[in-house]
Amino acid sequence: MEQKYTIIDWDDKDDIQKLLTVLECDAASALNDALQFKYILEFFDEHLDFINKAPCFWSGVITSLRYSMLMQTARLFDESKDAIGIRKMLNIVEQSKYRDVAKEVLCRVRNEYDGYQNLIEDIRNMRDKIYAHNDKTLYKNWDFDRDATLDNPLWGSLVELLRWAKDSILSPNLPKKLYTCDL
Repeated sequence: MEQKYTIIDWDDKDDIQKLLTVLECDAASALNDALQFKYILEFFDEHLDFINKAPCFWSGVITSLRYSMLMQTARLFDESKDAIGIRKMLNIVEQSKYRDVAKEVLCRVRNEYDGYQNLIEDIRNMRDKIYAHNDKTLYKNWDFDRDATLDNPLWGSLVELLRWAKDSILSPNLPKKLYTCDL
């Protein structure tokens, strides 16, 4: 007999399920911003005459998307003491009642996470040294024009990283017990 699942209401979720839900929403939101950023830059290339009719508006749009995308992504991968990022969430699940059913997935996701470590470190540095604080040593050598182009490898890799984060948090990869209750 095939098992059927239903989504658990927020009030019926335990703390781990609530944290996973929050991370899932954060990952989806960051990915949406990253894709919008990418599509707006492509739109710029194709419709420059239109963009030039309201350059201040479009500059604000791109700046806002870039900031939102970077800060949300940094939040997902935050490893500071009081933050709940993906790595800490993996540790929480590993020490929970779900550890046995999630063991294989946790190992795979940890290994994949480690493969993104350089990109995650770049994102943290941008957050810490540009977006959250003014780091004068970084501004001396920073190419701000390059920061807003798709040619920058960081922005292209960011979409891949956020897709991975979203897929790693979602129910198809983690045991259904974390997201559903049996009917």
